[in-house]
Amino acid sequence: MNQDALLEHVPCGHLLVRHDGLVLRSNRLFSNWCGRPVGDIEGQLRLRDVLTAASRIYHDTSYVPLLALQGFAHEISFELAVPDAPPLPILLNAQMQPRRDGLEPVTSVTVFNASATRRHERALMVARREAEAFSDELADRNAELQAQQERLRVTLDAMADAMVSVDAGGRIDLVNPAAMALLRLAAGEAVDRPFAEIVSLMWADDQQPRPCPVTACLEQQKPLHETRASMLRLGDGSLNRISDTVTPIRNARGECCGAVWVGRDLSEQHRLAERAAYALKHDMLTGLVNRQEFEQALVRCAATAQPPGQMLCYIDLDQFKIINDTLGHAAGDVLLREIAQLLRGGVRRDDLLARLGGDEFGVLFGACTVDEALQRAQALRQRIESHCFYWEGSPHGVSASVGLAQLPDPGEQPSLALIHADIACHAAKEAGRNRVQFFAPADTLVQARRGEMHWVSKLQRALAQDRFELFFQPIVGTQADPDSQPYGEILLRLRGDDGQLVSPALFIPAAERYQLMGALDRMVLRKTLAWMQHTPLVRCAINVSGQSLGDVTFLDDVVAQVQRNGVDARRLCFELTETAAVDNLEAAQAFIARLRALGARFALDDFGAGLSSFSYLRTLQADVLKIDGSFIKDLDQDAQHRAIVEAIHRVASAFDMRTVAEWVENKAVLDELRAIGIDYAQGWHTGRPVAVESWSALQRTIA
Repeated sequence: MNQDALLEHVPCGHLLVRHDGLVLRSNRLFSNWCGRPVGDIEGQLRLRDVLTAASRIYHDTSYVPLLALQGFAHEISFELAVPDAPPLPILLNAQMQPRRDGLEPVTSVTVFNASATRRHERALMVARREAEAFSDELADRNAELQAQQERLRVTLDAMADAMVSVDAGGRIDLVNPAAMALLRLAAGEAVDRPFAEIVSLMWADDQQPRPCPVTACLEQQKPLHETRASMLRLGDGSLNRISDTVTPIRNARGECCGAVWVGRDLSEQHRLAERAAYALKHDMLTGLVNRQEFEQALVRCAATAQPPGQMLCYIDLDQFKIINDTLGHAAGDVLLREIAQLLRGGVRRDDLLARLGGDEFGVLFGACTVDEALQRAQALRQRIESHCFYWEGSPHGVSASVGLAQLPDPGEQPSLALIHADIACHAAKEAGRNRVQFFAPADTLVQARRGEMHWVSKLQRALAQDRFELFFQPIVGTQADPDSQPYGEILLRLRGDDGQLVSPALFIPAAERYQLMGALDRMVLRKTLAWMQHTPLVRCAINVSGQSLGDVTFLDDVVAQVQRNGVDARRLCFELTETAAVDNLEAAQAFIARLRALGARFALDDFGAGLSSFSYLRTLQADVLKIDGSFIKDLDQDAQHRAIVEAIHRVASAFDMRTVAEWVENKAVLDELRAIGIDYAQGWHTGRPVAVESWSALQRTIA
């Protein structure tokens, strides 16, 4: 169970509070007590803003100085100001998280509803006074006295807190069931014995004996509330965290005739606080340090005089998505836990190992040379490669690509190390996977990946500024047909910062690698449909990336946009590359089936470049086969390429599919295509790409 789910199931309020009192996180129970939605509290209100006027004064004059002085505050009594309702009494325990360099401290606050406790205490005091009054003044009313004593017994039995009553000499005369459970004693073992003999208290911070609070209360004859955390030592030597209060009992004449000690077991609360603190720093699946804590460690390294030569190792499992997709996410989770355990066994005591997210892990190596770091990174890679993952009795091989980078020099951003290691890791994948790549700025692979990362911010900025433009390239029939409607492929271009057009070959690889294709595909679809609304008759082919195909929400978005724009789906042809369709076979089948039901058509793009082309034609059932241009451009001079194109056309015809030849650059190639029987041609010879607005203007001129 993750941290947020855990805090929603605890029987107490829980807050994370910034140093200035602003509430950063609140669980639902506390917001219900406040009579406000969680969204009206988190990041909007300070703790003092939800308190009554009197409690605000105590907050400012006592609670805040106490927390600043010792880093914690226990059993602080406040009242919540509840809109349109009486104030709600609460008890508050606060523990300041340790300050880290460069980070704001936060305070973990646990809140208990004190309404029941206050009612029980008042009822107890009233019952004792009434019982003594009846005993002294109305001895003949024994029946009424018994009724009052029964009231007292029921009240005590109902209390969730431990309650121990003592006489004026400090000897126990009453113990409620909650106290017996806390002290692990039967009632007969405690009654008529000195309180200090039964209840052994010590300080939580240094575990030194704590003076008996009941003795102090009887001597001073006033309520005592201890803010310093305490522990209760039990008979078997175990320790329980508690908070407690002591209140003197007075008879009808105002004389102190005993005291009531109320204790609350904080063990579970303390365990929950520890688990919450653990969850803030750790990945709950693997138990490793999480990305946030790992990045903070990098900040600390940069801020302190660390030994030179520290290295960051970035580990990314190869083709982990296949495990998740074929075996299921449960198998993926088991594999990640096994890899985490493997890495634990391969790092040193002074290394920091973390799960950075998904199937990515990070190791901060202690001081070492580049050669030593490469050896250690290779050893981790080999541990993963030699591991055989078994799922439901079947073995599966595992490998990883590893990037290695030095921590930046003092004064540079610590996050550069993660960026450089990530670049090196992607370069390792590009070089064939299952290898280690050191970040060296002069390395050609590293330069390529570094260039792609620069494109990420450019693409995000271009999307925000709407600097992408659509171009239209005609797809024409190889046989003359005067009645055919205009048909072409929508192509994407980027208007650069200098105003010049940028080829997609420069930015699409970065968009694919850094998960931006979904945003680009949605933008292209939106712009194309808007253009088609004002351009009757034209039919358009729109490319769909593998990333969008694997996005479960993309198909719904396409259907919604088509229906919202009112464009006849029969004017649309969606192009899927052979590789993307095969890699996302089930998603491709669902995509084709749903949009074909609306009337749309489908083309398999770059056909022939893949490894399993013909075997998937029956499964995918596309309408059009676009033959990869590498077979077309020299068709008139290469007999082997001509034979391949003829074979593809024959197979496509058997499946009742039309064929399109790409990269048609001269008349000789077009003549050969006509001779073979190819249906359509696309290329600079048959029509160069033009901006959609220019194409529309040209059509109006022709008309």
